[in-house]
Amino acid sequence: MKIEPNNIYNANCIDVLDEMIRDGQQVQFILTDPPYGINFVPQRNDFGGIQGDDFTDENQVKLIYDYFERCYQVLENDKFLVSFMGWSTIPTFNDALTKAGFTIKSMPIWYKNVWGLGYYTRPQYEPMYLCLKGKPSPPQTPISDVIKADKVVDLIHSCQKPINLLSILINTFSQPDDIVFDGFGGSFSTCVAARKCGRQYISCELDEKLFKIGEKNLERETNQLSLFDL
Repeated sequence: MKIEPNNIYNANCIDVLDEMIRDGQQVQFILTDPPYGINFVPQRNDFGGIQGDDFTDENQVKLIYDYFERCYQVLENDKFLVSFMGWSTIPTFNDALTKAGFTIKSMPIWYKNVWGLGYYTRPQYEPMYLCLKGKPSPPQTPISDVIKADKVVDLIHSCQKPINLLSILINTFSQPDDIVFDGFGGSFSTCVAARKCGRQYISCELDEKLFKIGEKNLERETNQLSLFDL
């Protein structure tokens, strides 16, 4: 399996990363949204559970460590990685990222326009880690570590991130024509945002049903962007 820019793959992220490592394929920015390990059950019945989202399973925890270890290898020196995560599994992500070799620089927050459900407090944010490989130059215009972005209304994936949120991160921490990688593609919103920002992308999704839905989403959004290019 040859891994090439501006392509998505219905495959395991570890297999894709291993192939990239064998071929010497590197990327310039990683923006990724792995399973948070919280065994999330979507409120909508048409969304199934997320594969690998149970950190009581040692194999799923190992996946996170293996994933970030390989991400470090495919990311060029002096570049950035941004990973979303859940607050309850921050220690796991912290340990996995630092053991892979990354330096954790900050914890930006996605501040949503809606509240989630909760018995004691109702969540309105998701954290992420900004990580460094080597010593990348600071962005020309640093952004706030609290990023306001409305949650996606018409979801095609239970954990779908808004394009404007992803675009802010891509524009801040990468350069035009850079390759952006996301090993947990889902709706492939990262690819849509990368295309919108003038970047290339590589992404994959293991779940065949989600892959087909995300593939259609990427094709539709890419066609719309192409119309604006005319």
